[in-house]
Amino acid sequence: MSNAVIYARYSSDKQSEESIEAQLRACRQYAATKGYNIVAVYADEAISGKGSMTASRAQYQKMLRDCNKGTFDTILIHKYDRVARSLGEHVNLDARLQKMGITLIAVGQDFGLGPESKIMRALMWSMSEYYIDNLANETKKGEREIALKGLHNGGYPPFGYDIVDQKYVINPYEAEYVRKIFAAVKNHEGTKDIIAEMAAVGIVGKRGKPLKYSAVYEILRNEKYTGTYIYCVDEEKDRSKRRSKPNAIRIENALPMIIDKATFDEVQKIMDSRKQSGPKTSYLCSGLVYCPCGAKMHAHISTKKGHVYHYYRCSKKCGAPMISMDIVDDAAKTYLRTLLSEENQKAIANAMRKYKCGEPERAADFKKIVASKISEKQKQYDTLMTNMSSGVLPADVIEDIGAKMNQLRSEIEALKKTEMPKDYTTDQISLWLKALHDSPDDKAIRLLISRIDIKNTTEINIQSTLTSVVGTIGCGSWI
Repeated sequence: MSNAVIYARYSSDKQSEESIEAQLRACRQYAATKGYNIVAVYADEAISGKGSMTASRAQYQKMLRDCNKGTFDTILIHKYDRVARSLGEHVNLDARLQKMGITLIAVGQDFGLGPESKIMRALMWSMSEYYIDNLANETKKGEREIALKGLHNGGYPPFGYDIVDQKYVINPYEAEYVRKIFAAVKNHEGTKDIIAEMAAVGIVGKRGKPLKYSAVYEILRNEKYTGTYIYCVDEEKDRSKRRSKPNAIRIENALPMIIDKATFDEVQKIMDSRKQSGPKTSYLCSGLVYCPCGAKMHAHISTKKGHVYHYYRCSKKCGAPMISMDIVDDAAKTYLRTLLSEENQKAIANAMRKYKCGEPERAADFKKIVASKISEKQKQYDTLMTNMSSGVLPADVIEDIGAKMNQLRSEIEALKKTEMPKDYTTDQISLWLKALHDSPDDKAIRLLISRIDIKNTTEINIQSTLTSVVGTIGCGSWI
């Protein structure tokens, strides 16, 4: 009998997520059916699902350390988003476990051992990452509506403004220093003395810390001081455009003006003239290309007889020949089209249909979890009600208990309205894969390719994040 451990995680900020108990029950049932001997259970509660938080999960980190002891060869989880919601972290974890001979199984997303199972598993990894993106999109809808009204959308207002009923109002004391800062730059003077003056009189930024040059720089670049409302619902991916914000919601004269537009524009020209370098260029496969010696290959541009050539060359300058960037880009695109062939897409669709057959069972389990949480909160509410009626209590205690009861009542109503998150449909998956196949862009490259090894100018080995299959470009074969 194979030894296995269970890892479970519950995020308290998502009322609809499976409880620790439900996850453990599902994993134990799977273990009993498949013949696994459970030797340990690791569980983290109230920890965010975002990949950046995994380092703070004590039980998760303990499990990874225990992997080296050789006491188990299988890790059971309920779903893949229990361990991470970042594709990169899933890939790294999978590679790490493979080296130690340990298998990770999501019992609620078990796709068997067929050839399509690896792709389906990685699709679940990708969906975990997109789950957060979709939640963000729902949030952005509300943010957009607020922005279109020119109202404050959360966070700290710029230095010089206060927020009253979601509207920007001038803070006269702070605004005076904003004007001093702009005037100093307009007159080609430094801002060192102004920063020292603010520190001397106790002027601090909105976060309660003394203003330093970095904060002053942001003040000088903030167009809101001209009365223009600016809000970016979507983060600007192009670093060269993050300052200009071409896709932001912009409403002229929506804010009380602190700096006139002529002064602001003049200061921007002065600031731009001080910049020493332009934005870095990003390439399709940058960061993924490796030299025969094992070192990374970096993009390189050369000009000969008026022609510009783009290459990748070894970062350690080992002497290996450079390779044309076009050859590498074409190889990557060809690899993705082969990886996402019509045959593979059909296999993925079939696996997705099998997975969808289990939806009624998942829905029933979800309803049980919600009902359990409602019952738990109702008991808390009833206990508080009993305490309220038990005798004379101080007014402040009654007020605290009443506030807690109101909170519990709101949480119970929210749970009653909670619906099970919908899985991606087979059609959605098929359309997504077809789009990646037809137009492999830089996002698809980084989503589906983990490494590009240059063997020589005619042979390139590419490894996918989806499977352990390595494609050899240039020799006409696939391994």
